[in-house]
Amino acid sequence: MDYRKYQFCAKERILIVFESIAVTAVIAFLCYRSVYVMAGCIPVYLFLAKRKKQEYIRRRREKLGVEFKESLQAVAGALLAGYSMENAFREAEKEMTQLYGTESCMVRELKEINVKTACNQPLEPLLLDFSKRSGMEDVESFCQVLVFAKRGGGDFVQIIKATVRKIADKIEVKREIETVMAAKRLEQKVMQAVPVFILFYLDVTSPGFLSVLYGNAVGILFMTGCLALYLAAMRIAEKIVDISV
Repeated sequence: MDYRKYQFCAKERILIVFESIAVTAVIAFLCYRSVYVMAGCIPVYLFLAKRKKQEYIRRRREKLGVEFKESLQAVAGALLAGYSMENAFREAEKEMTQLYGTESCMVRELKEINVKTACNQPLEPLLLDFSKRSGMEDVESFCQVLVFAKRGGGDFVQIIKATVRKIADKIEVKREIETVMAAKRLEQKVMQAVPVFILFYLDVTSPGFLSVLYGNAVGILFMTGCLALYLAAMRIAEKIVDISV
């Protein structure tokens, strides 16, 4: 599996289609009062599909990062107990299966690695392939250190142990930041909904208040400008709450 990419299932595509229709309908009603704006469903669908794909990739990587940290600690523990590297990965697979079940991403990766090493394939290229597909800096760092440490010799176990500790600490910091930012993202979504509710409120309580903005060139330009500013503000807010470690 390439964790840098994501393929929607049929259910997800249908949900995005309905969401695109709903968003376009709200824009058409609040900003233009024109059914012709519904022709914008296609670009809205493409925009939402891109955002959803990025969000799904981000969530899957976060989950993979947590599972990867646990598997690293299992590998390090097995190495300290005297297992070889290949057997340490087999022990890690057993522990991860007990923790996350057979359907988790990391268990599937460990199982694939162990099956191939049992067929006498070297461990190093398998790990490098996984690091490339993961698209995660922490995974790439560990796999590169592991490969070089195994080739270079030295205090192999201590090198791996120190690397695992640093990566685990970094992943834990990421999780703590993500917990804090989850509340900020909720606040962001609430603030994004406020302008929409204000327009709905004005339309219900004062039906003719915004009528001057509909059906004429000046009103269309004004509402288009407001919509552009709204989308720009959404983008800036997303950048603010998107913190990388």
